[in-house]
Amino acid sequence: MIDSEGRPIQLGAEIGKGGEGSVFEIEGKPSVVAKIYHQKPLPEDQVAKLEIVIKQWSETLDAISAWPHSFVYDERTKQPRGLIMPKIVAARHLHELYGSTNRRLHFPEAYWHHLVLAARNVAAAFEAFHSNGIVVGDVNQGNLMVDQSMCVRMIDCDSFQITGRDQTFFCPVGTPHFTPPELQSKKLRDVYRTKNHDAFGMAVLIFHLLFVGRHPFAGRYRGAGDMTIEKAIGERRFAFSKHRGETLLDPPPASLQLTDLPPSLAALFEAAFRADVENGDVRPTAKQWVIELETLIKQRKSCSFEPVHVYFGGLRDCPWCRIEDEGGPAFFITSGNTTIISPERLDLLDEKIQELRIKAFPDLSIKRLDLPGIPLLKKLEVMPKRQKIDAVALAFVAMCVLSLAGIWHGGALLAGTVGALACCGYFLFGKEPSGRRKKVDGFIAALANGHEKLLKVARGIAGAHQQRNREFDTAVEGLKVEIQHYGAEGNELKEVLKLHSGSQKRDFLRKHLIRDSFGDIRGLKRMMVPMLESFGVDSALDINRLNLYGVPSIDPSLVMELLNWRATIEQKYKFKPSHGVTIQEMKRSEQVTTHRFKLSQSRKVLMASTRLNSLADGGRLELERSISYFDSLTGQWLGVAKQLRDFQSSRYRTERMINHSPAVLLGIALGVPFASLLLYLMFR
Repeated sequence: MIDSEGRPIQLGAEIGKGGEGSVFEIEGKPSVVAKIYHQKPLPEDQVAKLEIVIKQWSETLDAISAWPHSFVYDERTKQPRGLIMPKIVAARHLHELYGSTNRRLHFPEAYWHHLVLAARNVAAAFEAFHSNGIVVGDVNQGNLMVDQSMCVRMIDCDSFQITGRDQTFFCPVGTPHFTPPELQSKKLRDVYRTKNHDAFGMAVLIFHLLFVGRHPFAGRYRGAGDMTIEKAIGERRFAFSKHRGETLLDPPPASLQLTDLPPSLAALFEAAFRADVENGDVRPTAKQWVIELETLIKQRKSCSFEPVHVYFGGLRDCPWCRIEDEGGPAFFITSGNTTIISPERLDLLDEKIQELRIKAFPDLSIKRLDLPGIPLLKKLEVMPKRQKIDAVALAFVAMCVLSLAGIWHGGALLAGTVGALACCGYFLFGKEPSGRRKKVDGFIAALANGHEKLLKVARGIAGAHQQRNREFDTAVEGLKVEIQHYGAEGNELKEVLKLHSGSQKRDFLRKHLIRDSFGDIRGLKRMMVPMLESFGVDSALDINRLNLYGVPSIDPSLVMELLNWRATIEQKYKFKPSHGVTIQEMKRSEQVTTHRFKLSQSRKVLMASTRLNSLADGGRLELERSISYFDSLTGQWLGVAKQLRDFQSSRYRTERMINHSPAVLLGIALGVPFASLLLYLMFR
């Protein structure tokens, strides 16, 4: 390899690899790296794009990104093989800042105002790109790095949408969870991206930071069916919106609310996520975000109870205390991984647990799914005027009676038989009689099919409800066990503390993130990870039945797979005595240890109760939707049944009974004369 000046380049260790290429250190040049593309030679259009990218380099872009500044060439062919760009050091991916587990590991001193500052810097980076006519295109958390000072820099800049030489080179890919509604499910290779498209993904990144890892479109849907994040984005169902009557999507429990932000900042989120671009709406610009976030930083204040709780100064009460007191996690703790435990806080939590009431799961009466019967015929006040078919029906009866008279007179038997067969022929082949039979047959077939469908739906509703009820009951039993642990005293408490002890093991489980291991969990798709994270499940430590119950899109089979994955991780754990109980921990009094357990256990119980109540509400809504669907089908079936009843009621009884089916007609036309003939022969 050689650089643009023809000087040899010696590649060092590979420090990254992607679909397009690998990134290597350059020996003797610690401040830069080389990205070498897998494909060789590079296509002409890609080389043309990269030439424009390099020419776009400026000190401004260099300050906010790893912007390429020159080519790497193949020494033999002199063809471009890659790029030279700045090396970003002492920085981590953005999601490691806003994800609580990773933040404890990599940014232990970062509190909420640091996340707000990082969000401000994200917006400023987008503002710089947009001012230079650059559209990011594939916005996602993997394209941003952040350091301990909250300085944000973009990577993978060669994939951005660039315009030059009167030609625009598109960004060919996108990340669904950051893609705006108008581009969801579209092939992006030939889509011209705009700043307004970028504004959506940028707002998602800012939301992730301010709301500590929650996704703006991850929540509990109050409508029919499942609501994935991608589908919610496509339908502009912002989970934290003040217009929840329209979105039908509620935010996850233990979350910051939109009302916890300044109204002007909350309005930007509403405008970004509820914008109907196809009808001309424009999302907030990066500059607008910079202004609002800088204002929020100046308006912050610290909680008088927990100094690490930093929040918007316009609020009366601390939102982080509210979340913790409702059973949510401690998003921010001191660098020593401790929180203040006061008797007042424990008393408050204890009072909440004493007042705890779990909603009953909705009951389903078996009779509620009983299938309807066919309505009885009704007597019309005014019968329609008799027609030819009715006259023939009466004649058919008369001919049958005449044939019976043939027992005493052979001529009557012959005349009656001929007449009955003639009438039978009319009914069998006549247009009006055949049409009536076909109409009745059509009604009967529709009713039979509808009855079968109703039966299948009723069984499905009952089965699904029973399954949900069993899951709910199992979760309730689990909650009861945790409440017993919380209320344990004396020797029983000591046994419970032993059961829940093991900070070393907890730290081990916390380091195994679901995001990094989703490929090892059967049935878990990448798109489900943000939903789990939004409901507070992001590591092996968070995986237990109570935490998983009620998370949208996570069915019982996937719950089992997640539990199995955690069990596999636990098997890898080995206790290290030298790193087990620290001297400080050994010096802690039994009372402090107990208080810490009570605090942790109370939060676990309260959050589990919130989710169980959500499950009960969800079960009720699902049952109501299912019953509504069943009633709708029943109504359709009864509609057909009433049409049959009304049609049959409008026919005279004689014609209706005779013109039932060809078999009945032939049976009467041949049977009555044959019986009469036998009797005639017997008594002659």
